Amino acid sequence: MSAATVNSLFPAFPGGAKVDVAPLQTVDFGKLLARDHAEVQKLLSACVTHGFFYLDLQTSDVGRKILEDEQGVLRFMENYFAQPRDVKMLDDRQSFLHGFKPVGTFTGAKKNQRDCYETLKVARAEMLDKSEKMPESVKKQIELFDSFMSLSHLINYTLLACLSDALGLKDSGRFEESHRDGHETNTCLVMLHYPKSVGEGNIGHNKHTDIGSVTLLFSEQWGLQVFAPETQTWQFVQPRPRGHATINVGDSLRFLSGKKLNSCVHRVIPPTGDQQLEDRYSIAYFLRPENKATYEDADGKNISASQWHDEKYVMFGVEHEKQDASKMLTGGMEGILGKA
Repeated sequence: MSAATVNSLFPAFPGGAKVDVAPLQTVDFGKLLARDHAEVQKLLSACVTHGFFYLDLQTSDVGRKILEDEQGVLRFMENYFAQPRDVKMLDDRQSFLHGFKPVGTFTGAKKNQRDCYETLKVARAEMLDKSEKMPESVKKQIELFDSFMSLSHLINYTLLACLSDALGLKDSGRFEESHRDGHETNTCLVMLHYPKSVGEGNIGHNKHTDIGSVTLLFSEQWGLQVFAPETQTWQFVQPRPRGHATINVGDSLRFLSGKKLNSCVHRVIPPTGDQQLEDRYSIAYFLRPENKATYEDADGKNISASQWHDEKYVMFGVEHEKQDASKMLTGGMEGILGKA
């Protein structure tokens, strides 16, 4: 993944500095909906190489509607995360899947430091059930979140179906068969806020691969980086607001594919030095397999999707030294890409 130049149509890097930018492919969602053969092959190419790409959402009604909803979710986040910490902690359910997570829960992007982001999570299962357990603030905007999550699910599910087609998968071997409705899953929406630096002991979001199958990510600000195997360096992902999402393959889809598809090691850091100079927001919808789905993990061990999910979340919080001694944090990809 040789570096690309900054695209002048999208936000410039803070301060105008020149940085290495990941040359991600752009896939047209409207063409995927129409099952355009060339576009499906472009999707497969992105997923068997770097596992990260832009998705142009401007070419379909589904895409245009989720772009509209995204702005509503972003406005919600700005208000929600501006609340005092003790108010947000009322939504802390001590869960990997539900509610609020405060800053500093997991390791940060540098040794001996903790993370510098807080999250609010809404599980798909609770949204489908219109559960009373969801945060009150989410329930007050239930139509917005129901629409956004439904469209996110449709987009990610379409990507799964197209990849099944591209790989010639049949019947129970298709990826959709591990992501059926009506089966327990850890699929969820995660809203992330990186506040202006809260102290010297907190920085960014540590390197990792995503747990699930497909991640649909919206972010209008710099900070996301991917590890480039060709140069063995970190490259920034240029944000493409108001039109595109960023997609990445997660561990579970890689494992379900028999490791034909690649997940990408990525992290989030302040774009200018160690201090987060502005509030940064991103929205991620994590499509994950049915909890009882099984696959061979990074160590060649048969494991259920729910076990991988829970054990990896624990790994996010342990010391960097323990993380480095395990393949779990980066899904075994460092053995393929090089040490990030």
